[in-house]
Amino acid sequence: MSVRTGERTQGDLTVIVKAKEMVIYTLRITNNEKNFPKRYRLSVVNKIQDKAFEIVTCLIEANEIYPRTKAELQYRQMRQRQAMAYCRSLMATVDICKELFSLSSDKVAFWAKSVFEVRTLTAAWFKKDEERFKDKFK
Repeated sequence: MSVRTGERTQGDLTVIVKAKEMVIYTLRITNNEKNFPKRYRLSVVNKIQDKAFEIVTCLIEANEIYPRTKAELQYRQMRQRQAMAYCRSLMATVDICKELFSLSSDKVAFWAKSVFEVRTLTAAWFKKDEERFKDKFK
């Protein structure tokens, strides 16, 4: 059975959905005082949360651009690359926090898997864009 035209919705790109899920998990784990004591809120927690939100922001901004010029493609790819770099940066911070705050291996493994999935999907999107636009903007 098909969905009536008026009831159809445009879904987000899978990588954006996964990135939002990653942000929600990040907020849940970092807002828990059992994981991150209050005294680390400004020095560590805010940086982690900001980085997670920045990943989503980069992906949404990249997705909003359908390149019509080489400059637009370059800007889109720059935002994709930034999202991938922020994923690596976030994971480095998570690794440090694992040791510093004795985070459980289960929490860190789930968090790492989530961040890695976003990075992998972003890399695939970047590569697909390179293939799709290689002849259009020489």
